[in-house]
Amino acid sequence: METTKHLPFLIMIITIITTASSTSLPSLTTEQNEMATKIIDAMISSGSFEDWSEAFLNTNDELNGPVLTSTLFLPKTSVEGINATSPLVASYHIVPQWLDFSVLSLMKPFSRIPTLLFGHSIVVTNNSASGFALDGVLISEPDLFVSPSIVIHRMASPFNFTRYSLTLTP
Repeated sequence: METTKHLPFLIMIITIITTASSTSLPSLTTEQNEMATKIIDAMISSGSFEDWSEAFLNTNDELNGPVLTSTLFLPKTSVEGINATSPLVASYHIVPQWLDFSVLSLMKPFSRIPTLLFGHSIVVTNNSASGFALDGVLISEPDLFVSPSIVIHRMASPFNFTRYSLTLTP
């Protein structure tokens, strides 16, 4: 009798663990980790969200060798309390996957997109064509830049990784 009493709870825990592990990215290689670190360093040293795009593209340059296949969510404006020179903030705005708007728009609400900030993911909060939002922030200019390995989307404001990015750990 005790076992059946806890069965719904066990099923819920198994579902959470399965969901969490299915959304995790494969581990980055040493080379990809080094590239990611260089990209983040360049972005935070640029000093402002407005300069992130140039720093991202200059560091992750397809003409100069291998690149980190990635998507950058570039904030249009700043928000008090979210610092463009924070490595945590920069890492949270980069997804190590190629996600143009046609791919993003197929994601269901509450889907999680793992970021370079280990253990944190961006949440699809609205998937309507007129108001597609991640972490409650509108994508104001989808597909601002698209290449075979890099995508940049302009966001209305920066993400706050402390609000939506909580992840479940098994």
